[in-house]
Amino acid sequence: MAREEIIKLIQKATGEKPEKIKVEQPEDVSHGDYSTNIALQLKKDPTEIARKLKSGIFEKVEVAEPGFINFFLSKEFLQKQVEGILKQGEKFGQLKIGKNKKTQVEFISANPTGPLHIGNGRGAFFGDTLANILEKAGYKITREYYINDAKA
Repeated sequence: MAREEIIKLIQKATGEKPEKIKVEQPEDVSHGDYSTNIALQLKKDPTEIARKLKSGIFEKVEVAEPGFINFFLSKEFLQKQVEGILKQGEKFGQLKIGKNKKTQVEFISANPTGPLHIGNGRGAFFGDTLANILEKAGYKITREYYINDAKA
């Protein structure tokens, strides 16, 4: 959410296409919440680009050598993001990539002819978890759980 907002602001400030703008979370938190090297890519003055990026979503915007722009998100922006997530409830994070396509997830039970161990439960756990994730992504899931697959 924040990354997309920052990309829109950079696009507006530079005229660059969104797919060319790379915004990442720096490993070192002292470099901000997000960072971009767009000034290096465009061979433009990072200070000038940073000046155009003033927005209410930022607490501050810093330029770091040799041409990085670091973004520190404002507490108000983060608070609004959390409020939005809470409003969405269970719908938060849902994707529509499945488009109600039918998909079957098969997972197996324990082998009735062998000893029971923790690995037997793993298949059920992973199968059901995968089915839940696919449902949240918009797929219409049929679960197939094989019981007593003893080849009888």
